Amino acid sequence: MFDKFFKLSRDLFCVANDEGYFIEVNPAFTKVLGYSKEELLSKPFAEFVHPDDFQKTLNETQNLIEGQGTLEFENRYIHKDGTYRILSWSCSAPQKGEYMYAVARDVTAIRAAESKLSKIKDSLGRHAIIAVTDEKGIITDVNEKFVEISGYSKEELIGKTHRVVNSGAHTKEFFKNMWEKISSGESWSGVIQNRHKMGHFYFVYSILSPVHNTQGSIEGYISIRIDMTDYINLKFAYEKTYNVLNETSAIAKVGGWEMDVSNGELTWTDETFRILEVEKNNSSRPMLPEGLELFVEECKPIIEKAVSDCAERGIPYSLELEAKSAKGRVFWVYTNGKANYKDGKIVTISGTIQDIDSRKKAELALEKERMKSLHSLKLASLGEMSAGIAHEINNPLTVIAGTINLLDRYKDKPEKFKEKLCAMTKSCERIEKIVNSLKKFSRSSDNTEKKVCNLFQIINDSLSLMEIKAKTFEIDFKVDVNEQVSIFCDELEIEQVVVNLLSNAIDSVAEVEKREIQIISTEDQEFAVVRIIDSGLGIPEDEVNRIFEPFYTTKAIGLGTGLGLSISKGIIEDHDGELSYSKEGGKTCFQIKLPIHK
Repeated sequence: MFDKFFKLSRDLFCVANDEGYFIEVNPAFTKVLGYSKEELLSKPFAEFVHPDDFQKTLNETQNLIEGQGTLEFENRYIHKDGTYRILSWSCSAPQKGEYMYAVARDVTAIRAAESKLSKIKDSLGRHAIIAVTDEKGIITDVNEKFVEISGYSKEELIGKTHRVVNSGAHTKEFFKNMWEKISSGESWSGVIQNRHKMGHFYFVYSILSPVHNTQGSIEGYISIRIDMTDYINLKFAYEKTYNVLNETSAIAKVGGWEMDVSNGELTWTDETFRILEVEKNNSSRPMLPEGLELFVEECKPIIEKAVSDCAERGIPYSLELEAKSAKGRVFWVYTNGKANYKDGKIVTISGTIQDIDSRKKAELALEKERMKSLHSLKLASLGEMSAGIAHEINNPLTVIAGTINLLDRYKDKPEKFKEKLCAMTKSCERIEKIVNSLKKFSRSSDNTEKKVCNLFQIINDSLSLMEIKAKTFEIDFKVDVNEQVSIFCDELEIEQVVVNLLSNAIDSVAEVEKREIQIISTEDQEFAVVRIIDSGLGIPEDEVNRIFEPFYTTKAIGLGTGLGLSISKGIIEDHDGELSYSKEGGKTCFQIKLPIHK
């Protein structure tokens, strides 16, 4: 009967002598360690022991041999495949010097599980907030993280319920539903707001689970919590910032957008939906074709090309275009876009859209008024030049008329006849030059466009127009202008500025003894600078700060509109340049600074 137990047992049974050899082992030995019975009996059993456990095993064996009764200990045995098995021993020697009887159990899997569980417990204990309660919810144990986050000591918490950290933020219904769920044997999870001992709040994500005894009844509960305070506070701050941004975006009428380059899917902010008067659908997002349809026909090709260039080549854009909302309202918008990269590839493009209808219409109206003022200024300049022009044309006309009357006298004198014809031709050319300059100067600039122009030619044409007025007052022009410099401009507008400054310079030197006007140009890598310097008396210091104000003039009543310098400054600034005043050696100097076209 005992022999059957010996052979059938899953535990390892053995008999050993005082020389350290196994005399008998049961089949479980060979099954657990992988050796045959003969192999186990052929060597001292200490040779099968892990080197680190060798001395401990010898000590325990010696104690047993010396008659110290039953011993219990654990050591590691080497499996035939080179791995180790942890064996838990119970050994005895009935009398000193007799055989040793021992039984061992393979606890390798149990110790591995215990080790793993211990590591999990340690890790969980370092990062999670843990509390254990009895079946009534009375706290029986807490870890240090619970003490740390609640501000209460262990002694203050044990024996109490979780009401000790109740913040009052949750309803009775909230806790009732929680208790019903866990008391029915299920787990509950959710975010709970608790109160620290010092009064401030903290947030924890909680998992509450029942603990069952061997009969299956609930004997208590365990709660594992993670501190969510920073996350919740950050979420509140984000929501607050998001709401503020939404409010400011609504006030500024600025919306945001992003497009997925792979599929053309658009993400819009709430303000973008409002600006474009599109109904928001939470179940779907607008696509690129829908977005492009929200522009008037003339603007569709512009925005389509800009988006395409940005998505394919990363070219950013900023445009002012007319949009047509989903409800049919036509209005001006400013929109921009830039590419966003991931691993060197464009994955999205994003930007803003702003309702600028009021500003744009005001700008267009202002530009219209500016053009009217510019035209009025031209007419004023033409009127001022008219007397001199009439005189300048009359002179060559008198020469022509007189020469015609004398032509009959020189029929027989070919050389003299040719000379008179040449004089008439020069007079006609002079008249043609004056008329062409006036026609060009008086032409409306409504439909002109900016183009590359020679700066010297613009100044030369302006001097031709002012030559008549300058002759009237016997004024010398000294010109030192680079003939090779080009600028990108509206030629008529820049000519108008130069004419206006030259006219003012002539007026300022008309009554002085030395009448001289210098036109000097210099340039650097980026800008061309034209200085118009006159030998007049200059502008009084107390009036310098006002000379560019509309309708302000230092001339006598009836001799100026007060618009010339104001309009001229606006024209130059529209060309990304500067118009300024200074004194050079006591002389008046107006300086035009314009970007060079390269």
